[in-house]
Order: sequence, then structure tokens, then C-alpha cells
Amino acid sequence: MNTVDCKELKAEGLEELKRNLEDKKVSLRIIQVEGDSASDVYVRNKMKAGLEVGLDIQHILLSNDVTNEQILKIIDILNSDDNINGIMVQLPIPKHLDEDLIINSINPEKDVDGLTTTNLGKIVSKEKGLRPCTAEGVMTILDKCIGLNNLEGQNITIIGRSKLVGLPLFHMLLEYNATPTICHTRTKNLKDYTRNADIIVTAAGSEYKFINEDMIKEGAIIIDVSTVRGNNGKLHGDVFYDEVIEKASYVTPVPGGVGQLTVLELMKNTYKAYELQNSKKKKPEKTYIKKISK
Repeated sequence: MNTVDCKELKAEGLEELKRNLEDKKVSLRIIQVEGDSASDVYVRNKMKAGLEVGLDIQHILLSNDVTNEQILKIIDILNSDDNINGIMVQLPIPKHLDEDLIINSINPEKDVDGLTTTNLGKIVSKEKGLRPCTAEGVMTILDKCIGLNNLEGQNITIIGRSKLVGLPLFHMLLEYNATPTICHTRTKNLKDYTRNADIIVTAAGSEYKFINEDMIKEGAIIIDVSTVRGNNGKLHGDVFYDEVIEKASYVTPVPGGVGQLTVLELMKNTYKAYELQNSKKKKPEKTYIKKISK
């Protein structure tokens, strides 16, 4: 069985990042609109990791009656501040707010969640940029499981088409010549796709677990991105872990799986943003010499 300890992987990544950040002032601002209990947990984990590696990290908590205009004003101030390297808005936000408008108001060079239209477009065109943290976390796990170069020719079923996971991951897998397929709520005969998959990445966020032993083939790798709090108060994913673990070669646990890497990738993206911004500052301006003909 392929084994990846996501908690250990996160700890190693944070330790390496801490060394890279030594003597550097790298800053991150997390904007959260109150009202979602799961978000409170996620933000606490991000704040803890940020402080651990030495980021200048601050949490901006807003009341749930905040307006689009008020959030846009805050983001504009952060965009204009050269001392701020990373900006993220914790999702979900209340329905009265325009998520696309707010996310796309973030300077793409400071968009450490990788969710602006600019950064998502860079994935499609295979340009370097800041990529969605959870999708990057999945790629990190796959790299540890089998190696990214070994993704070539692999049949990969992705369940979910969100901008956070499914859509960017589809294009990231294509970069390594994998054969990804996206399934969603309108997909017919989901089992036909999952049974043929060498790798399954599920991010459906279903209220109930639905991926069982009968839906996978022997030796499949299963990455369960979903984290849902059940009626019993416990967190679960989309997969019947105890059932499929006997048949699969590797299954990520929930909790303690992909979420660990999502936090790590956010920290890494903040450092990437810092480097990107500083490399632009160091570039000398081009000078143009006008050729004078006699």
C-alpha cells in the first residue's frame, strides 16, 4: 500500500518554509465574514501555521451584515499596500455578497488562494502563477504516492467541478499527460467512471458518504477532499474509509488528510507571492535608445 502521512508532510513543509522565511518579512491578511463555524476552524489552523513559520499574519473578521462595497474598500487598501504580500477571503461568504466580484478585486499577484480569473486562466495556458491551494495539495499527495511523472496515462476520475478543486486540478493533471475526467451532480452512472479509475479525487462535499468498495477497482488511489460535519458532530468525507481501505492502495483520511496540505500550500503561496513581487521590484526598467540615422 502507498502511504502518505499528510500531517507529517505538512510539518516537514512548514519547517522548510520557516527556514526560507528567516530574516524576511512576509505578510498575509485573511478576511473572514463571521457566521460559518467551519470557517472559524479553518482560519484558526491557517493563523497557527502562519505564526509557526514566521509570517506577519493578521485576521480581519467582519460582521455578517457587511456589504460588497465595504469589503472591496478593505481589499483596495490591502492591494495598495506594498508591505502586504498575500490576501485571501475565507469562503464561503454570505449569499448577499458577490463572491466573484470580491475575489476578482484582489490583485492577482497577492491572490494566495489562486482563485482570481487571472490566476485560474494561467493554469489553462500553462503559465506560472498562484494556484488554488487544495488542488496543489492533491498534487503534492499524488507526487508522494506515485510521483507526478508517473501520472502519464493514468485514468483519473474527479468528482466535483468547483474552482477550488475540480476545474484547476483537471488542467494541472493534463500537464503530466494524465487522462482526467470530471464528474458532477448531473453525471449518469458515476460508478462506470470510478470503477475504471486508477485514481479517484472526490470533492463532492456530500451530506452522506457514497463511495464504497463496489465503486472502486483493486489498487486504486483515493483522495478524499471533502470535509462535512455530520449530524453526530463528527467530520466525514465522501468515502467509506474503513470499507475501501482493504481494496485501495491508498486512501486519504478525513480529517487529517488533504486539509493539512491545503494549509501548507497557502503558506507556500504567500512566500511565492512575496518572491514574485520582489523580483519585479529588482528588475531594472528598460531603457530605449533611439537610433538616429545620418
